[in-house]
Amino acid sequence: MKKSKCRINITDNIKNRDSIIVISGRNLGKEQRKRLKLDELVAKNDTIEVIIPDNIYSMSSSFFLGMFGDIVRNCKTKEKFLEKFIFICSESLKNNINDGINDALNDVEAME
Repeated sequence: MKKSKCRINITDNIKNRDSIIVISGRNLGKEQRKRLKLDELVAKNDTIEVIIPDNIYSMSSSFFLGMFGDIVRNCKTKEKFLEKFIFICSESLKNNINDGINDALNDVEAME
């Protein structure tokens, strides 16, 4: 059976997205989750490639938790989450993502 895959840009629909260098805030993460229809994509696709543009230098744990926190917890492990989501970004952002995954799995509440 052929696996389904889709690709999203994490900054799609964010106002002034080309001038942003840091994405932060739980509310923005939650808004992006809705705007990108992430829950529907999770249900319909085996893997989701998440593109984080080169102009983004950092992602806060609060943003990550707003966008992905519930999904990470539903996956139950870092490995299962990273089988579902493939992040296309810099190594420094992969460190932010790993921190966010760990925070979600440990139920850490990052600042709003």
